[in-house]
Amino acid sequence: MSQPIVSPVWPDRWQALQQLMAQMLTDLSDPSLHTLAACLNAFGGSQFQFFYDGFKESKLRPSALYPNEFVLQTTLEQIAYDIAIIQQTAQQRSGSAKTTLKTADQLAQLALNLAIENDLLKESTVLTYFNKSPLVRTIPYAPLALVAVPFTSTAVPRDFLATPHEIGHHIYRYSPGLKADLRDLLPLQPDWLCRWQEEIFADVYGCLVAGPVIGLDFQDILFNHSLEKFMSDDGEHPIEAIRPYIYTKILRKLGFPNAADALDKRWEKMLIARNNPKTFIPWGGSNPVSLAEARLKLEAFTLQIFNYLTKTRGVTAKDCWSKELPAKKNVETLYQQFNKWVKNLPAVTVPPLGEKGDEVGVMVNNKLTNKRRKGDTQTWIDTLKQQTGYKLPPEAWAPVLSSEGWNIAGPGEGWPP
Repeated sequence: MSQPIVSPVWPDRWQALQQLMAQMLTDLSDPSLHTLAACLNAFGGSQFQFFYDGFKESKLRPSALYPNEFVLQTTLEQIAYDIAIIQQTAQQRSGSAKTTLKTADQLAQLALNLAIENDLLKESTVLTYFNKSPLVRTIPYAPLALVAVPFTSTAVPRDFLATPHEIGHHIYRYSPGLKADLRDLLPLQPDWLCRWQEEIFADVYGCLVAGPVIGLDFQDILFNHSLEKFMSDDGEHPIEAIRPYIYTKILRKLGFPNAADALDKRWEKMLIARNNPKTFIPWGGSNPVSLAEARLKLEAFTLQIFNYLTKTRGVTAKDCWSKELPAKKNVETLYQQFNKWVKNLPAVTVPPLGEKGDEVGVMVNNKLTNKRRKGDTQTWIDTLKQQTGYKLPPEAWAPVLSSEGWNIAGPGEGWPP
């Protein structure tokens, strides 16, 4: 007797997650978290049914690399991961550190507002939570940036400073047309530079938001890494030995020459402490590339991104989180400057997510803005999942599984197939 295309155990596993989400929806009182959980429930259901029914009814053609069971496992694991993050966020917001998270929310919203006010992004909101290190979650099913801040930010304000960079990732993923525009800036460039595109954009965006102090903070973050990581190309992040020059390139364009000069001198000393490397091996390659050559290409692309944002898209950097370094002042005083600024944050409203019937969006003045149907992504994926009578190859259904990188438990390099 032939084996079933998919095991009948999968609906039971999905039902278990549904029960968890039903209880979570009963327990959650925070409007944003409640709406986020409702969106996850709807989105997760549409993802599961798309793949389970698609494989069962032979609407989705099998992949030679990613078996049906793997796809279903990946989907349910990611739903479970998001459930855990929502629960974790709710628990932290009822604890003693909720004041720190309120500050983190305000900082993340300030960073996000630069994109909203300059029409890079529709009305959106933020939620922050504590994690061992900063990151932004991929949330395709709600107009929200879910941002992690380090636990240490409760006592060390500078540990908030990765937030604008993380918001930059959110803008890169969800600003309509932005990724395609940036790819057009990279014709005939080496593969290693193309792979760094998202990280370079996030660095540029973060610098537009926070000014000189984020350049200082990233130098310290990079210097804290092991020598192996410092010199390795992971196929995603710019080589750390030259990455700080992204910031000083932008700082000069923003009118912070004192800070840029001081940071460059500081980094030169740090490079000597790291054996002053001269070359690196690109990810997946074997031939060394000169760091001097790589720096020139990196700075040129950095400038192209800056010009795209400021000239093509009309983004205006204003009210940076830090100001120019006074002449002859130690660059470390930028941290002191930032600490004072955080204690007196400018007024910023963090609007909640809201829901009315089957619609969700950002609640502004008691009205839903940037509305969508619960569980939708506002992309072509919504339309594809509603189709009937289809037979899709892996090349067509793989992006549904990925959903802009939502399936972090799924395949790595080479995904989609």
